[in-house]
Amino acid sequence: MKQNIIIFLLILFVFCFCKIKSENSIIDIYDISKKKVDTYTRYPSDTYETQCDFVFFLLLVDNSNSGQDFNVYTIDFEPSINFTPLFSNSTAQVIGVKVYHVFAGNYSPTIFTSFSNDSSINNSITINYSCQLIDPKTLNYTVFTYNNNSTSNSIFNMGAVFFFNVKSPIQSIYTPSNNNSYTSTFGEGMSFFAIYSTINFNEYNSLNILFWDENYINITFPQVDYKNSNNKNTQIITYPSKIDNFIQYGVNTFPLYKFTSNATNKNPFIYSIGQSSSVDRPVPIYQSKNGDLTYLGKLSEFYPSHVTVFCQYDDKFLPIFNITYNMTELPLYISGKFNIIYTPPNETNLVNTFIFTLFGNSTRKYDYTMIRCITEQIQKIFYFPFGFKHGTNFNFQTKVSFLQQLKSSTTGNNYSFQNDNFNILPNQYINSTGEKPEILFFEMVHLLDCNFLIRIKMKDFFYLYVHNDLGYKVIGFESLVRMENDVGLYEFVFDYITNEFVGLDVYDTLGRSRKYNVGDFISLNPITTINPSHQKLNSYFIHNVSFLLNDIDVTNKSVDNILFFNYDGIDTNTPIIFILSDYVSILYQINNITFGTWNSTISKFQIQFTVPANTQLGNFPWILMIGNGVPLISEVLPDSYQLRIKSTYFDAYGPIFENVIKINNGNYIGFRFVISDPINGFLKGKIVVRGEMDGSIYTFNLNENHIIKGDIYLGEYEINITLSSVCASQYYLITDVELWDRSLNLNQFSTWKAVNLLTNPFINYLNDSEINRIYKQCIGVNDGIDESPPVLLSFEANRTVNSDGSQIISFNFQVFDEDTGLKDEQFPTVYISTGYLRVIEGKSKLLYKNNSTATFTCDIDIPYAFGYKQDIIFSVYGFINNGGYFSGYSTECLKNSSFIYSIPDLPIVERLFIEGTTKITSTGNKLWIMGTKFGPNQLVHIKYYSDTDFSQISQPTKVYGVTMLIEDIKPTDKPFIIKIVDSSPIVINNKESNHFVVTPKVFKYPPPTIFPTLSPIPTNKPQKCIGEPECGGKNQGYCSQSGCICYQPWVGIDCGSQVIIIPQPSTNTSTPTVEIPIIPGNNNNTNNNNQTTNYYIFKSLISIVSLRELDFQSKPIKSFTFEKWIFTTITNSKSKYEAMILNENITTTITVNIEWFKDSTNISFANSQMTIDASSVKYTIEISEYKFSNSLNQLQLVMSASFETDNNNDICSLTKFGDSSKDDNSNYFKIQIDDHSLYGRFIKRAIIDNYVRSIDNVLLDSSMETIKTPSTSQSFIGITIPNYKQSIIVDPDFSVLIDSKSVSNDEEYSICKSKSKLTTTQLIGIIIGSVGFAAVIIFSITYFIIKKHRESRFTKSFDKKLKKLAENK
Repeated sequence: MKQNIIIFLLILFVFCFCKIKSENSIIDIYDISKKKVDTYTRYPSDTYETQCDFVFFLLLVDNSNSGQDFNVYTIDFEPSINFTPLFSNSTAQVIGVKVYHVFAGNYSPTIFTSFSNDSSINNSITINYSCQLIDPKTLNYTVFTYNNNSTSNSIFNMGAVFFFNVKSPIQSIYTPSNNNSYTSTFGEGMSFFAIYSTINFNEYNSLNILFWDENYINITFPQVDYKNSNNKNTQIITYPSKIDNFIQYGVNTFPLYKFTSNATNKNPFIYSIGQSSSVDRPVPIYQSKNGDLTYLGKLSEFYPSHVTVFCQYDDKFLPIFNITYNMTELPLYISGKFNIIYTPPNETNLVNTFIFTLFGNSTRKYDYTMIRCITEQIQKIFYFPFGFKHGTNFNFQTKVSFLQQLKSSTTGNNYSFQNDNFNILPNQYINSTGEKPEILFFEMVHLLDCNFLIRIKMKDFFYLYVHNDLGYKVIGFESLVRMENDVGLYEFVFDYITNEFVGLDVYDTLGRSRKYNVGDFISLNPITTINPSHQKLNSYFIHNVSFLLNDIDVTNKSVDNILFFNYDGIDTNTPIIFILSDYVSILYQINNITFGTWNSTISKFQIQFTVPANTQLGNFPWILMIGNGVPLISEVLPDSYQLRIKSTYFDAYGPIFENVIKINNGNYIGFRFVISDPINGFLKGKIVVRGEMDGSIYTFNLNENHIIKGDIYLGEYEINITLSSVCASQYYLITDVELWDRSLNLNQFSTWKAVNLLTNPFINYLNDSEINRIYKQCIGVNDGIDESPPVLLSFEANRTVNSDGSQIISFNFQVFDEDTGLKDEQFPTVYISTGYLRVIEGKSKLLYKNNSTATFTCDIDIPYAFGYKQDIIFSVYGFINNGGYFSGYSTECLKNSSFIYSIPDLPIVERLFIEGTTKITSTGNKLWIMGTKFGPNQLVHIKYYSDTDFSQISQPTKVYGVTMLIEDIKPTDKPFIIKIVDSSPIVINNKESNHFVVTPKVFKYPPPTIFPTLSPIPTNKPQKCIGEPECGGKNQGYCSQSGCICYQPWVGIDCGSQVIIIPQPSTNTSTPTVEIPIIPGNNNNTNNNNQTTNYYIFKSLISIVSLRELDFQSKPIKSFTFEKWIFTTITNSKSKYEAMILNENITTTITVNIEWFKDSTNISFANSQMTIDASSVKYTIEISEYKFSNSLNQLQLVMSASFETDNNNDICSLTKFGDSSKDDNSNYFKIQIDDHSLYGRFIKRAIIDNYVRSIDNVLLDSSMETIKTPSTSQSFIGITIPNYKQSIIVDPDFSVLIDSKSVSNDEEYSICKSKSKLTTTQLIGIIIGSVGFAAVIIFSITYFIIKKHRESRFTKSFDKKLKKLAENK
């Protein structure tokens, strides 16, 4: 009675409150500012400032749906407050509140809002915030400095200061000007500042951090380069040996100098200063067996200059070399001016676009440099022969055609072609006042490593720019997944490795755009903003750093290694980037970036990486970035965290030409090289030779198979070109060289693109500017030069759509040159262009050739959605005759010659296609696949290296439109093939994707710890396939010899259940107990067979009950309960509990690690591989030494599992226990109530005294008092462990399922209301359990209160039962 009165009063109160609210709160105002640590209390912008700025966000809601505008104001004039509308819909608006230049103090301004036309309808809110000055006397800080114990030279000359335990993050620091040091902020709100130093003579550098009260903190850190070395060698060798007048014949080809140190303690500090104050610090390149270390430096001033080289001797810096030289700079290509031609749309067959053409004449020789075109923010780089209409490299005409949208609301698009600027006017200007394009939905999904999936919904989408801090990427209709009611879902995958997502710009078909930055609002119901890609974290918070291997010898071999560390309190899926930062890895960025993963077995993060062979001895440098925040530089870490390297040799320099011989014999020309790499050995090379006049190109790839004589350390190679007897006299020059050694050190040379100044393979020939050139003298009039360019006789294009969805455009064309014919081995390039500088190209193949005519073909595979809602146009360039002239045809030229030049309005052709995958290692496991037209009814077929056919079929665990995840890749060190097969009955064509080869990264380590097995581990007997239909039917599983094998997401012995995806349960900090509530409507796995429309609460409870010693007859002789647990947080998804029992003067420690698995994960335990389902909890229980009363006795760990619901309808419960049908040889335990279940897996093996041994799992319900009702069920499971000496580890896991069928009263052992005959204890349980459900819902407005009341009583009832049961044990 009392209870009903209380409920009635609560209802009355809520009713009256709601009535008052509806009358007086027509406008609601909320503070929706992000609750960061410095949102309401903060310091000024830097240490010297005395004023703060604040930003808040307010949500205004019109509860009357009047559609009126809001007016926002304040009567507090100090400080200055600015209001900015940010986002709105028909009933609500977000207002940005900016507070400027607040002096120190506490503030509480009241902000008012009203309707613009009715100020009597209003509301207000008060915001409390505080500006606090930094007190330098109480600041806690630490200084990170370079670890100076290393013998190697750091590429970083820096320290850092970190302020900790501050009231608010320090945004920046003020440092008075200092000649040698400067600072940089890392990470927003991190209170972390890097300190850099220029090269100077000081052993220590310092700077002052100045504060507002004129106090300062002095930061001192060692000069990285300062080396008190015992070096006595002062010999300098220059390349070339004589450089009074140096002629540059390649880009970045400069004189070099070499210095060899015989220091035995530390590498010397050596550098050079030029006449114009240029500073160069030479780098170590190799070390001989006797320990002498060779450095290489550059003399990089263009004009007549004097350079002095200094070296440190003890505590002095002395000049050791002086040189004065002149330099003739390599002339670079500068394009001429261009003109524009518009092709009238009515003269073309185009539908959505029009053609404009740029043309111009050369003003100086072309040097093969890139051709750059930019429109708006889009940049496209082209290379020869694109755009070259006719002529030679000395005198030519350029002509290129592009597309522009017919209709636009803008007055034109800006184009820049070779630095010449144009404004391309639209053909039809639309004076549109409509809405700009708007994002209706935004989601960012972290896939793996630094791969992110971005999903948006938009109307009238055309394309977008995705920004990051290094640039942008253009996304078009290739990202379209599906259209629903004119709203498109667009998805694309982006990599954010050393950068981060900062926003995007979206455009519609009329060129209207809207810019979105991270943090911008896109929806108010629910409140949604553009999310960042990374959480900014301070990498210096890592601890427990160690390596799998240390003190590594890398003499003539690379070594695979693993870095382990802990970082408290972060998501274990946080992106972690590891970068090798030795000189070679940073210079070439070759395989120097790897990613961290969470190792749940050891509860640490780990990073697999490879230390290169013959790298420099000492501490090996690396960089760690967690969540793209503050990068950790290993050189500032203590000695115990350093990776120590041993090596007899050191080689950081690529192969060089020891000897070069030119070959010029009749029509046969070429080069013979001796390539030297005495330590690592030559791996591969690429050499490009071009005709200086006609642009003809010859590419040669070299490896050890091309050795004429010698070996990989000193070998002879040859490249040659056979020319026609009809030819033009010209130079043939080496324009590009790449030589790699076996540690992937690269030496490069180029006549037209920038390369590293030091890594010149022609180092021995820097005094010979003709070394890369051969002149071929030809016989004939005018030296054989034919000034009439080749002519296109025919040009055909045919579009074909194949059954697999591929869309091919096939080109066939014939070229004629009457005088000299077409040059051999030169193949024209066909280009297909669409709007906004999207261009694809294909190299042609020769079909037929005679003295004057050549026929070519070219097939180009059209990417998905290329040209959709636009058009495509063609061009072809690169016809070269034997007389030294080239020609090409732009779109406009093809059109004027009456050839096919376009295909209008290209449609989308749906295609199931694999474009790529994430990286995977030889250990297998997870693989994200990227492509087009992915869907839910698709399976991945896998063919491993030794398979004759696709032997594995994998069910994706996550599927989006452009990417899917499989998690069961087998360990393999060989490439394997994947394909996707669509099993949907509505798909008729295109049911199978292309075949895609995945190459795993192979890491080889010492053999892992494999626990020996004392005796054979028993395996489960074959299980009978059950279920109606059997194994859930063909879509849910199939019958095998071991029982039902389920397709994901189906699980269970009959494949009739699905794992319920639920949020991570709250952590119990007192006992190792997990309570998993299933909140109404929280189940993401909709079961079509379940027709129940009411929502009921289900709750499961898993706990450790006791530890019992059993005699040889399995009778308990001792029992221990756990009075106190010591709790420790390991990560946000893993916790540790420790308890101790005293038995015969021996203390036994029970350690329980409880880990929550958000996603399905493959793990290993006791030499067995198994899969943990998503939304599962795993117990890892370790028990230390126990004093047995008898050697025949056993130990039994008792666990309790309870499941309960508030559903009092005619339902049933059922408990099952038995062998699973999976190959993990486990027992399963299942409590099912109605159509929900608590499912547990108990592995039949454990790690006992470091051996894998079998254990028994038994159901103890018959010997213990349990609760069994239709709505409540509890069971006890005993894990029985044989006698041991040192320790045991067991590993059960639990999840909650939804079943395709409810428990029925005709099932054996089911407990139902209609047939239940209950004991007194069970009746008491029913009575207690039903108290919380006695209230009756009177009307809908009271539903929330009654639901909360029921939930509270339900929880108390559950706790009371557990307490009672614990007391009875």
